[in-house]
Amino acid sequence: MENLINCPLFENMSEDEIAKVIGKQYGIRTYIPGETILDQGDEYKYLLLLLEGEVSNSMTHISGKNMFIETISAPGVIAPAIFYAEINKIPVEVTAVDTVKVLPIAKVEFNYMLQRNPKLLMNFLKMISNRSSFLSTKVRSLCFGTIKSRIAGYLLENSTYNYSNEFEIIHTQQELANMFGVTRPALSKTIKDMIDEGLINSKQKSFIILNKPELARIFRENS
Repeated sequence: MENLINCPLFENMSEDEIAKVIGKQYGIRTYIPGETILDQGDEYKYLLLLLEGEVSNSMTHISGKNMFIETISAPGVIAPAIFYAEINKIPVEVTAVDTVKVLPIAKVEFNYMLQRNPKLLMNFLKMISNRSSFLSTKVRSLCFGTIKSRIAGYLLENSTYNYSNEFEIIHTQQELANMFGVTRPALSKTIKDMIDEGLINSKQKSFIILNKPELARIFRENS
């Protein structure tokens, strides 16, 4: 669990501080690629610390349509904003992308951990505030604006995350189409139009942002 020092929940905490907070927690769970960790609608009884691997979050509508939301890589926390909700049912399906190890912490134990460590409490509050901000941006990008503005926002987000205007994305075109709520042909056409306009360049899963100010303008004015 050495990599927990890089988890946002334990920001600015030493390995010794983390060890004291975690204590002797047992019951690490291992999941194989493609295995469901949480079903949409499950009660979120344990806070799940993602120790190894990557998970994918997706949401299924009553119509059967599936929408990809995001991936979370270790070290991280799965659905922290839901943990203390009055109705704390998980709103997404959480699936292992590769071999995943998680450490479940019961609510009564986590309550005690927060009470004992002010740093942990502030980190948790910061984490759920950031999640709220992320989800607000996500809702805006999915529900409003043009296809082009949604793609622009997604590419700008990836550029920021990778600290570069050239990067690879982890999603297939079908996953992106599901994410943006559009058809795959409509997505492909829009990406081609953006390439023809000199905004971006693309080859398979690699993208290069060629005109970042214009991409930002498109996202800002059409979202």
